[in-house]
Amino acid sequence: MGRPWVGRAPLSPEEIQRVGPQARRWAAEQILNLWEWGKDITNPEALWGDEIEYLIVDLDPSWSRATVLLCQESILQQWDKQTNEKSRGNNEDESMDLQAEWANFSVESTPSKPYTDETRDLLDVEQNMKKRRALIKSLLGPSQYPLTIASFPRLGVKGQYSTPHYAPSQSNIHYRMLPPQLLSPALRHVYMAQKILGRRQRPIGVHVPLFQDRDTPRSFLDDPFSSKKPEKEDNCVYLEGQGFGCGCCALQTTFQTETERDARWLHDQLVILGPTMMALTAATPIFKGFLVNTDSRWNCLVASLDDRTQTEVSDFITASKTCCSVPLTRWSSNRVYLSHERPPDIANACRQVRVDESARQQLLEGGMDESIALYFSHIIWYDPLCLSQDDIDSMSPETTHILQKFQHGVWHHVHLKMPDASIGAGWRVEFRPMEVQPKDSENAAFSVFMFLLSRAIVTYRLNFYIPIELVTESMQRAQSLDAVTKERFWFRRRGWAPDGLDSIQCHPQNGCAHTLDESTDGAYTLMTMDEIINGERSTSPARFPGLVAIVRSYLLDRELLPNEEAKLIGYLNLISCRASGSLPTPARWMRNFVAEHEDYQHDSVVTEKICYDMLKEVAKMNEAD
Repeated sequence: MGRPWVGRAPLSPEEIQRVGPQARRWAAEQILNLWEWGKDITNPEALWGDEIEYLIVDLDPSWSRATVLLCQESILQQWDKQTNEKSRGNNEDESMDLQAEWANFSVESTPSKPYTDETRDLLDVEQNMKKRRALIKSLLGPSQYPLTIASFPRLGVKGQYSTPHYAPSQSNIHYRMLPPQLLSPALRHVYMAQKILGRRQRPIGVHVPLFQDRDTPRSFLDDPFSSKKPEKEDNCVYLEGQGFGCGCCALQTTFQTETERDARWLHDQLVILGPTMMALTAATPIFKGFLVNTDSRWNCLVASLDDRTQTEVSDFITASKTCCSVPLTRWSSNRVYLSHERPPDIANACRQVRVDESARQQLLEGGMDESIALYFSHIIWYDPLCLSQDDIDSMSPETTHILQKFQHGVWHHVHLKMPDASIGAGWRVEFRPMEVQPKDSENAAFSVFMFLLSRAIVTYRLNFYIPIELVTESMQRAQSLDAVTKERFWFRRRGWAPDGLDSIQCHPQNGCAHTLDESTDGAYTLMTMDEIINGERSTSPARFPGLVAIVRSYLLDRELLPNEEAKLIGYLNLISCRASGSLPTPARWMRNFVAEHEDYQHDSVVTEKICYDMLKEVAKMNEAD
């Protein structure tokens, strides 16, 4: 989530408005400098890595109560002390890095050095994740655990759900439901929260449809503030506060490519794969102690980082009558393609994208093509929320700190990273839509699968392009209840590969999917998850073989030992079974656990005891894994 904050506090909104035009010119100048320096860089090493966010909980057996543990600072201080001691002892066996996340009850971990595409590294991912979990656990008490769950099920309920316990603030409109102590004490997160809330000038709230079980009230009204304002909406759970989105946890992966051309191509294909992987990893079926009718955290994140003023929201509602109705906020799905090699019938951006026109012209005049100029001028269009006087005073075209203040305030589901000389990194693409999985083996499977798929995409030049508006639509579909088995997603089924590669056969273990209507002549169409991952059951030579079959084909080029092949194929089988529905998503597993619990009244309520027992079971998973 970025480097620790140093220096003076950010400028006020009025000051940012005053220096904004100049800051955008400087950011564009820095982009051009970095791009000119890096556009011809080649780095053949296929380095990559993952980021896992852990939610720290206390499981108190005396009360049968699970609470989030507000201990981020303590964990990081202990970790820094251990790291310094090991550095003095020249310990080279360090396997992880830790840093602050938005919530005071979560931390983020990464491997201390990138993985390569060597088989031994692919097989070490799971072990590295186990080491990271064990190291964090060693910094906690006996009843405290680092869980890889996407959200805490009872965050925001009345009563105690955190340790220590804090009551919401009655004097601050932004903390009426979640107390400010849930926010990380790290200054970067504090400032970012202040700036977003200050720009909105009203509470952040989102209505999540309630899951209707047998005895759920048919006229459910979640109105915690007894208000006649727009917070009231029937049969929805009302979530107010940044923590409901920003307090969620994810699994992210980053891949280095050899060239800028490859990075832009990979970026676009991963944009299209975002809805697929979000649905496969869905892990958020409970909010504020209620089962909800969605399985993903994504729209809560969109709402949590929505800093639009009321006027801007009204303007969007008017414009959305003729355009995409999903808001383009600071956290959103991508609306811009980067590669100029995309098919001629695919536009490079949706009509909704807003850009800073001056910056776009500056980038074009500096030699950038339209697609990449549009991408960066869209990021620069947003205000740099945390720009400080220090940034302005130290402005230099050779640095990137002004650009970083723009980039660190805009979060898309796929992010292009330009070369960074300070860490020796080349062109990289970060993939962000996956929800974290309860088990290390599952997180390893999805990480390794995405790496192998990224290599196949670049090596085979796989073309999954669809109109980018359809990606936005699929991102909404991917959040629905049991989307893996009940939804269909826009995907390309014709013209996806060079001649010869489209003869890849579905593997028998994949359990190829239902027959697709052969009368469908379009290059892209709505497909089930089983068809996208495991392939179509069709006699047509144009049928799509599935992403797992493509990765299997890529693996054939490797000389694998039997045990190595078995481990990697095991990861692919996990993905395949998740797509077919034979292996439930974490969201479906949680729903089943609640439904089968002896205390559950089939009223959509997840009680304190149910939550405790469920998270206790999650804590056990990695002991037996």
